[in-house]
Amino acid sequence: SVVLCRDCGTVQACPDCDRPLVYHQAGTTLRCHHCGRAWPIATRCPSCRSPRIRYLGGGTERVEREVRTRFPALRVSRLDRDVVERKGAADRVLDDFAAGRTDVLVGTSLVTKGLDIAEVTLVGVVSADVALNLPDERASERTYQLLAQAVGRAGRGDRRGTAFIQTYRPEHRAIRAVVERDAAAFYDEELELRERFGSPPFGRLVKLTVALPDREAAEREGIAMAERLRARAAEQGSGVQVAGPAPAYVARRGDRWRYHVVLRGPEPLLVLDPLPGAPWSVDVDPESLL
Repeated sequence: SVVLCRDCGTVQACPDCDRPLVYHQAGTTLRCHHCGRAWPIATRCPSCRSPRIRYLGGGTERVEREVRTRFPALRVSRLDRDVVERKGAADRVLDDFAAGRTDVLVGTSLVTKGLDIAEVTLVGVVSADVALNLPDERASERTYQLLAQAVGRAGRGDRRGTAFIQTYRPEHRAIRAVVERDAAAFYDEELELRERFGSPPFGRLVKLTVALPDREAAEREGIAMAERLRARAAEQGSGVQVAGPAPAYVARRGDRWRYHVVLRGPEPLLVLDPLPGAPWSVDVDPESLL
């Protein structure tokens, strides 16, 4: 849910991270989902000074509002990061839902974690493709895990459960495996891809991240590091591949520009001996390359 100027198209962004700020109805604020800072909503466009500001997007608050509008007789509640941040609020929402005082629970992936309520018979997943489109090796794995958890919330009691998944890619292996309840097929296809690209468990990955206030300085540092590592890998004959530097998926966070250098091979840590110090961070076999 972003705030956009209808005259010039400017989207309000975090001054520190350069990422679009997300509109939160609770508190009527804009929040950066990367550094966590909150900002007031501008009454005029910061670029062209137009007062024609519009809210676009489809977050949990909008889904909750749509459900209330379409089904006014149902009691609807919401569980997302805004709710969790209020002490005791999440427990109250879950207690009401478990006790039958709420008919519909709208939420983020938080609602898929350990929710074991026998009366739940219907689950709907909105925009299941979002995570599949992230530029990360484990995007399919995380999507499968999340969808399998969500679908598994329905029908845990005596009554049969039904799940709906909204997707533009119904033939994707992660979506197909969940619908067909075939975890082994997804596992085999995912394992084949990892072997082809030398990803864990068939090889190792190391993600190096440099973060500096100046963008050009961060890029120069990344280039120098990548060149040193390529030369060292060639000298050792280790077969380690060095990719990058490339801007991080969220290139600017907390007023620092971030670049990644990724090492892939049987023993990439040998190329990193000794480990680099500041301003570098090292992540071995990272959960995410974002």
